Amino acid sequence: MGRKRRKIIRKTVKPPPSIFICPLCNHEAVSVVHEKGSDVARVTCGFCKVSREVPWYPSYTPVDAYAAWYDLVTKGVENVKTGQS
Repeated sequence: MGRKRRKIIRKTVKPPPSIFICPLCNHEAVSVVHEKGSDVARVTCGFCKVSREVPWYPSYTPVDAYAAWYDLVTKGVENVKTGQS
């Protein structure tokens, strides 16, 4: 008689998000655009049109650029450009 084999449970790894939540308008509409070879990334909310350029380092992912933008927007240290008049 053999022993009962255990069922192998594999964890699925979720990919990091590509669209984020805006802290100003609470809509899931923030996107990060980075062109290869550039030192900055543009983070823009598609709903309230708030945008800002943040520094981009070689080890960065879009989540890191969003976090830097989030800190700038929520602290209010610098003015951000709004698309609304």
